[in-house]
Amino acid sequence: MRVRTHTNPFNYYHRLEKIVLADIFENTKCSLDLEIGFGRGVFLRNYAQLNPERNIIGVEIRKVVVEILQKKIAAGDLHNVFLVHGNGEIFLEDALEDNAVDRVFIFHPDPWFKKRHYKRRVINEKFLETCVRKMKNGAKLYLSTDVAELWEYMEDFLKKHPSFSLVQDDVFWQTYYQTHWQDFSQKDHRSCFLGVFQLSKNS
Repeated sequence: MRVRTHTNPFNYYHRLEKIVLADIFENTKCSLDLEIGFGRGVFLRNYAQLNPERNIIGVEIRKVVVEILQKKIAAGDLHNVFLVHGNGEIFLEDALEDNAVDRVFIFHPDPWFKKRHYKRRVINEKFLETCVRKMKNGAKLYLSTDVAELWEYMEDFLKKHPSFSLVQDDVFWQTYYQTHWQDFSQKDHRSCFLGVFQLSKNS
């Protein structure tokens, strides 16, 4: 089955109800992580298996991709994973309580090369304002891309934000970072840019 690679998040407008973590996870005392745009779910499944003490929610705009991964999650008996079909920014804003999220993962987002489409890029002012409310103090935002122009855009955007600072987390990248996008990057001989930005609500 061929799945469309890029989908416009602006085509998805449905607002969402608040979720009750106790209704979707067996252990609500676990740290809560969120992956926006999980694609084939390679990272999400691997991360969940290696971190049974953490809960992770995956949000994906393409419904067929969510359905495919849901079957794999069920077959793998992963009880610390919850999948959502929808817009990641809307989900973060509507469905989660403030100060709830420990880590946000956004790997290889759509680059939207044309300047008039920059507003569609996932890293934007409104999204970061939502992150500041929904993420815990000290929480981390993990980003990756193999598009140099997009990386410069995201890095510059975050470095200018008063509440985020660039930090190192080599253990994460070396131990947990595994995505299907890496294969395409290597095949096309493109460098991968990785970054972690920590939230400080005291700034």
